[in-house]
Amino acid sequence: MKNSVELRQERATSISDANVMLELCKTEKRDFTEAEQVSYDGKMNLIDKLKKDIETVERQESLNAEMALKPKVVTKVEKEEKRGYSLFKAISGFMDGTLSGLEKELHDEAVAEARSAGRVIEGVGIPSRLLEKRTDVTQGTSAIAPTAVLGFQEALREASVFNRVGANILTGLSADTRLPITAKQSVGWAGEVANAADGGANFGKLDLSPIRVTSQVNISKQLLMQNGAGVQAAVVNDLGRATGQAIDDAMFKATNVTDAPLSVPFTSGVVGITPNSYTLNASIFDDFCLAESLLAEGEGLAGNLAYVANPSLMKDLKRSAQVAAVTVGSQGNLVNGYPTFYTNGCTKVARVAGTTDGSADFLFGDFSKLFIGMFGGLDITIDPYTRASYGEVKLVINQYIDWGLTQPGAFVKGTSITAPQ
Repeated sequence: MKNSVELRQERATSISDANVMLELCKTEKRDFTEAEQVSYDGKMNLIDKLKKDIETVERQESLNAEMALKPKVVTKVEKEEKRGYSLFKAISGFMDGTLSGLEKELHDEAVAEARSAGRVIEGVGIPSRLLEKRTDVTQGTSAIAPTAVLGFQEALREASVFNRVGANILTGLSADTRLPITAKQSVGWAGEVANAADGGANFGKLDLSPIRVTSQVNISKQLLMQNGAGVQAAVVNDLGRATGQAIDDAMFKATNVTDAPLSVPFTSGVVGITPNSYTLNASIFDDFCLAESLLAEGEGLAGNLAYVANPSLMKDLKRSAQVAAVTVGSQGNLVNGYPTFYTNGCTKVARVAGTTDGSADFLFGDFSKLFIGMFGGLDITIDPYTRASYGEVKLVINQYIDWGLTQPGAFVKGTSITAPQ
């Protein structure tokens, strides 16, 4: 079965074809002929089938993305381990030297995994196979009183984009990884007995090396002693969601984030649309079409094509929903048949009153040319001293990741002028 991007494109084409047939009959003020009715009904059936196929495939792709941080499929035994494992028990055991049982077994496994990647775990280790979600956090200074509480409510965070756009996520990496890139060879015409021109080109490469995404969390010692499963789940879940935001921010920002992998829009070779291409109150939809045109001219209009845009561009695109090429609704956002995702990771420049309009960035391209490498599991270092006077334990969390483009020319970046506020 095709992936969700291809299915959405096929469905959008079928909807457009059906609309053309219907509009023709409206213009000619007549009903369908028998053959046209059969054809139209067939397209409607196909559209309904594709809708179900998209839901099925997207659900599986979402599950695959959730599994992306694990080097192998979770077995029944591993699920039992997850239910029995306590992060807080492991932390307490490490602090007082009584680490034992399942927590010690999994710590030892994480130590061995880190050793194979040339790293040393300085605190409690969690093997990568035990991580259901990306696990890194910024937990701020929230305090949870040691008393009976209701279910924890999640912090307000946008959903991650990097794992939904169709990128290749490589898991279980234990060392620097190299991806060879096929060079673009050339051919040409020549006379019957003339010597052929040399059309060879050097092959390229993409190297992925572990780069650290990290955070620190301060947790009450009294809370640790309670060992509440709800507290543990709340902390770990927010760790994962915060990490997703950090990755989106570094991946899609117009400039590089310090110490992070190279920003996709900042990568050399990504096609840029200059601000001079825009006029005051220009249509964002027109800008998207220009990006498609430039990508087609560069022979890159193929693969897992999608848009990633700053949320501020959503308003103008929704206004363009009257145009058949833009759809917004329960089935998601499509522009010209291509999935459109929104993230605050894309740069936005605020409007300066009385001088300039604000601007917001977007990216369009083939995300099958984006490779994301995940190196090993999660490393949690425990510091019981720094925050001792506050009755807290400091946790330092480290995860290693890298990404890059095999074909930067498969992407177009743009800055759109937004309407005055």
